[in-house]
Amino acid sequence: MIAVIGCGNPNRCDDGAGCQVVHTLATLDLVKDPSLRLLDAGTDGTAVMFAARGCRTLIIVDACRSGSEPGTVFEVPGTELEQRYQPAFNLHDFRWDHALFAGRKILRESFPTDVVVLLIEVETTEYGIGLSPPVEAAVGKVVERVAALIRSRAMPSTEKASASVIVKHGGVYLSREICERYFGKLETVILLRRDNDLLIMPVRHAAAGGYLLKLRNGAGDRVVNAADFFRLNGVDDAVELHLLAFWCEERAGLVVEHAFGL
Repeated sequence: MIAVIGCGNPNRCDDGAGCQVVHTLATLDLVKDPSLRLLDAGTDGTAVMFAARGCRTLIIVDACRSGSEPGTVFEVPGTELEQRYQPAFNLHDFRWDHALFAGRKILRESFPTDVVVLLIEVETTEYGIGLSPPVEAAVGKVVERVAALIRSRAMPSTEKASASVIVKHGGVYLSREICERYFGKLETVILLRRDNDLLIMPVRHAAAGGYLLKLRNGAGDRVVNAADFFRLNGVDDAVELHLLAFWCEERAGLVVEHAFGL
């Protein structure tokens, strides 16, 4: 899942640039992709945090005032802009930069690590509706840039159900290619049953526990020994299943289809 979130106040002229970018993107064909999430968050930092939950990539667009030429566009990694929130009596001043910091702490592995922020230099933030000419022109450029980012990060349609997983002897057998593609250098995973499917989620913090991705052979193939889990879900140790799997951004894990209830 890719989330594109526009922030700002459209009642303050150019401060609504980020919101306008999202509304323009909503008119393009790329929004038909079910793995894309668009949100006009306004000034609600909390909405930013929870809209990003479970996404692989987060793109934030907002206005800025740095003293540069109006309409200048800045592209910055999210890690350079996140800010710790200083609690007050309300959350009205909880901005998206606070959401980046808090989301990483609270949502942990469910919060995206790939975060891109696009900022548009304002000309005016006086009360009013509509963008100044240089900012309106910049919005068009940012829409093109965001569309390019989405395409570069979109998962090919052929990737769904492209992985083959074996369940046998109370274990899940994964190839080296699957492990490298979806789990990288992580050593543990969490197994969950979702209806008749098996969900394998990466564990990015060792303290969270989980099942070990044990090295099975010199080729780099791995196995997750989880006989207790499968017995609990009615899968006998003698069962051997060759199943299809695909990565699901919404669930933030590898979905093994029809692992249960056959």
